[in-house]
Amino acid sequence: MYEWAVAAGMGGEARVSPVGVTDKAARARTRMLEALRAVPDGVFACGWVTVMDFVPLINGYDRYQTPVHAERDQGGAVRWVAGEQE
Repeated sequence: MYEWAVAAGMGGEARVSPVGVTDKAARARTRMLEALRAVPDGVFACGWVTVMDFVPLINGYDRYQTPVHAERDQGGAVRWVAGEQE
């Protein structure tokens, strides 16, 4: 499973918005980019995709790694910090 999320704003103003979960890495990356583009102009934002897996011992999901991280500047340009480029 892949979870994507976006944080908008900087410093103490940053708000993290968990956005969704899907079964495909490429789909999670696409949804994260769509969520980044939806942040209003003039607001810095960053987004990421986290790999999750079911752990029977805790009867729930655990997050393992964040292979994709991107930032969108206040002008709307997106740059990859880590992970695959699209």
